Amino acid sequence: MKILIKYYAKYRDSTGRKEEFIDVPEMTVKDLLSLLRGKYPKLNEDKTSLIALNNRFGKEEAILSDGDIISVFPPVSGG
Repeated sequence: MKILIKYYAKYRDSTGRKEEFIDVPEMTVKDLLSLLRGKYPKLNEDKTSLIALNNRFGKEEAILSDGDIISVFPPVSGG
């Protein structure tokens, strides 16, 4: 299945991409994040990342479907 991944903030620099389409087998959001960390080792600099599935923050156990849009954000802090 084909999904669109959008990278934000420093992850654009880490991947050299704003977004990309990738073909993946059926998997969870957590599995996808692991796959991306293997493909782009600089993503491992953060212990956590924020992931949105189809513009909604959700659970890492969610199963991906064909045509899903995944947004990947580095952790944020405020004060």
